[in-house]
This record gives sequence, structure tokens and C-alpha cells, in this order.
Amino acid sequence: MDFLLSIQSLSLALLLLGVGLAFSGVRLSGWILGWILLTGALLLQGFRSMLSYFIEHGGADPATYALVNDWMGLGFSLLIVGAMHMMREVFARHRLAEARLRVIGAAAQDAIIMMDNRGRIAFWNEAAQRIFGYGEQEARGRMLHELIVPEAYRGDFESRLRTAGSAAQGNAVGATLELAGLRKDGTEIVTEHSISGVSINRKWHTICIVRDITERKKLEERIRHLANYDSLTGLPNRMLFFDRLSQAINLAQRNRHELALLYLDLDRFKLVNDTRGHDAGDAVLKDAAERVLLQVRESDTVARIGGDEFAVILPKISNPQDAAIVAGKIVDALRAIFTAYDAEHGKIDIGASVGIAVFPRDGEDMEALLKAADSAMYKAKQSGSGFSFCAD
Repeated sequence: MDFLLSIQSLSLALLLLGVGLAFSGVRLSGWILGWILLTGALLLQGFRSMLSYFIEHGGADPATYALVNDWMGLGFSLLIVGAMHMMREVFARHRLAEARLRVIGAAAQDAIIMMDNRGRIAFWNEAAQRIFGYGEQEARGRMLHELIVPEAYRGDFESRLRTAGSAAQGNAVGATLELAGLRKDGTEIVTEHSISGVSINRKWHTICIVRDITERKKLEERIRHLANYDSLTGLPNRMLFFDRLSQAINLAQRNRHELALLYLDLDRFKLVNDTRGHDAGDAVLKDAAERVLLQVRESDTVARIGGDEFAVILPKISNPQDAAIVAGKIVDALRAIFTAYDAEHGKIDIGASVGIAVFPRDGEDMEALLKAADSAMYKAKQSGSGFSFCAD
């Protein structure tokens, strides 16, 4: 009997606490209020059992028992109905929230992925299926990094996700990360993750809005390439050439070594354009660029300055004779007959003239070196020697 009294005392205390919280400014979840009402119902039922015990042993007035028992029965019924109503409301709100999330997720063009507090996928919309190739049932319960991140980048993904989460202020993480992604078919893509956090039933959930930016990155790379490289030959253009030459001069000044600038012009190229057409001329330029590239080192720069003019930067030479050797190889390569581009016009014979300027002997800045190399190139063209130094 003492044990029953203790249980009833504890239940009464819980019921009073719940009633007090319900009328206070403290916000309670529907689950808590539902359990408080259910506890109250069980408490009343326990008191009814105690009264039945007392009436059977002559410890209570029958008339009082009947009145109290009726009121307790009514209270029990009301508390049970209230508890069931509250829990039904909780389930209804959850279903409504999930339905709204699904509607929003279906309309979104970006992938919306929600992970629970254990890091497992709890929500996966149609856009996520379209981007990554996994259906919702395949994705649910999986770890995000194991599903959509290439194996080589998974450690970095987890680290950056933890870093973003540790910087959370309140409910928002507010971090945007650009990461490698992996489709179900094994294709690697580039993804942009907008990460936020939300507390659901006092448990932290992470929401990732993921966008496939592969095409955008390709377009950006294409724009960067067009800004720095010649569209016909694929060589660095005039702007990138000046940047490379400036860096080479600065490095040569610091390390006190020589560098060479070769400025070359194709001979008889105008005649090719006039008699064979621009298609033949473009083919000659592309072939010439490839031939020049074969004569230099990977550390050297070959650029198309404009028209039929090319430049070569040899960033480090032991002596001017090194530049002369390279210039000679280039002249020989461009003197060789170019392959026929059509049966009507046959083979093409052009040749080239190369001017050589050496830093710091012929100039200590870009303007002086370019002027010296250009002057040497015209000297070689007039003499027919193939190549010439500025100082000759």
C-alpha cells in the first residue's frame, strides 16, 4: 500500500508540474503535453483503485465514494480524450509539415537534403534524385558523404561540414561550400552546398541545398581560357604573354641570370592567304604553332602575338648561344614543307625569320626587350639569315 501511495504522490507531482507549465510562458511540445494529460488520467485511475480498496475494507463512506468515483471517472475520460486529441494534433502537424516540405522540395530546382542528428539522410527531394541519380528510398538512412562525394574528397567534405556546423549561430549555419560531387553512375560533378541547421524536437538537423554548377564552372573556365589563349592555335595570347614575360624578367633580376626573347614572323604568309585562302592560312598557323612548341622546353612560353607573329620566352639560359640553338631549330622546323591542304593548291612553302633579344644585355624591361627582338627579326628577314641577335 505504501508503494502505491508513493506512485500516486509522484504522479500527482508530475501532473501539478505539467499544469503549471501549461499555464506559464514556457513553450512545451505537443508530445510533452500529451504525456502530462495521460499521466493525469493514470493518476485518477490509481486513486479510483485506492478508493475501491478502502470501500471494500470499510474505510470510506459509500455515498462519498460514489460521488468522488463519478467525478474521477469523468475526469479520467476527459484526460484520456485530451491526451488523444493532443497526440493526434502532433501527428497532424508532423504530417502537414512533411507534406509542405515535399511540395517545396518537388518545386525546387536545387537538391534539398536533410540529415538527422546522426548525420543520416532523412529527406531527399526530386531534384536530388535528378542531380545524383539516387531515388529517395536508396538515399534515406545513408551518410551523405558516402553517397554523393568522391572517395578522395570524403575526408575533406566531413571536415568542412563539421567546421561549418561548429560556426553555427542559433539555428543557422549559413555556410556555402564548393565541393566535388559524385553521381550514381560514377560521373564526377562540381556542386555548391548551402548549409543550414534547424532544431527539430530539440535535436539538431542539417539541411543542405545543393546545386550542380558543373556547366557553370566549365563556362567560367572557357571564358578564362578565351581571355588568355588564342582561339585558333591554343597558344597564350598577347595579354598572357606580357604577364609571363614580366614574371620572367622579375625572376631573372632576382636570381641574376639571363633570359632570351625570340620574336618570329612567318615568311610569305600573306601570299598564302591571298592565293590559297584564309582556311589554308589558318591551317598553316596551327601547324606552325605545333612545330614551334616541339622545339622548346615545357618551362618555355610560346605565344601568338597577332597575325603571323609569334614570340618565345626562354626564362633561363646559360649564355646567348642557347637562344641561338633554339632559334635555329625553329627556323629549320618552319622551313620544312607544310602538308597539302587540298589537291588543287598542293604543298605550301613559307619559312620564318627570328629576332633574338637577351636580358639584361639588350634591355632591362619588357618594352626594351620587345623593341630589341623586333628589330633583330627585321634584320634577319632582310639578310635572309633565318635568325639574328639584336647586338649583331
